[in-house]
Amino acid sequence: MRFSIFTAATALVSSVYAADHLVVVGNGSLTFEPNNVKAVVGDTVTFKFWPKNHSVAQAAFAKPCEPLANGFWSGFIPSTQKAAATTFTYEVKNASAPIWFYCTQGSHCQGGMVGAINAPTSGNTVEKFIEASKNASDNVSPTSTAGSGGSLASNGSAAGGGASGNGTGPAENTNGAATLQYSSAFAGAMGMFAYLLI
Repeated sequence: MRFSIFTAATALVSSVYAADHLVVVGNGSLTFEPNNVKAVVGDTVTFKFWPKNHSVAQAAFAKPCEPLANGFWSGFIPSTQKAAATTFTYEVKNASAPIWFYCTQGSHCQGGMVGAINAPTSGNTVEKFIEASKNASDNVSPTSTAGSGGSLASNGSAAGGGASGNGTGPAENTNGAATLQYSSAFAGAMGMFAYLLI
């Protein structure tokens, strides 16, 4: 009995510690850095956009420069000299299948500006996805609302799904530092609870 309670409490506490993976978008080149993120369920991937104007949209491996139906899309995030104030965050809900993405700006996708979350090291690799993108005839932007499938954030606030295409739409305050503080407090409380159960 105690073992199962301890196991459940430990699982609950560890779920609070999901990682956030930063992907730099277009910092001086047509790249996502890193172009292959290793993430688990519950982790988030935050895309930080650099000049001049980039985006991130989900694709299928077979169609690297076309939006995946019901996939995520940041919308276009412009910046002039440094990283844009707006970021786009996607939460990993299935870590067993690769998630492919590309930049929808101009011919950036055909220039190799593509990437993946959990791409395999053999078979359909991120390198093969890059090569396939260079042969795509068109670079297609999604028709869905900017921010779809993820969350747009600007200077500490976030808006999901209903933000404008330029990333300056209305936002709800979701102060990330406060979230981390509450997560740590919650994890501590759950750890103490687990200890007392033993």
